Amino acid sequence: MELSEQILQITEVVAKGSKVFEGRDKFLAWMNHPNKALNNKTPMSLLNSKSGTDAVLDELGRIEHGVFS
Repeated sequence: MELSEQILQITEVVAKGSKVFEGRDKFLAWMNHPNKALNNKTPMSLLNSKSGTDAVLDELGRIEHGVFS
C-alpha cells in the first residue's frame, strides 16, 4: 500500500471512529484496547496494512449499527 493511500485510510478510520464514539477521547481509548473481534489485537496495531485498516473500518461499522461481537 502506498503511503498516500495509507494516510487516506487512516484519516477515514479517525473520521468514522470519532463519529461512532461521539468524540476523540473515547475513540482513542477504543483504538488502544485489545478487541476480541480483531483477534485480541488493538485496532491501532492493524493500521499498517490495508487488510488491517479494512478490518478496523468493518468493526467500526458493526459498532455503529449496534452489532457487537
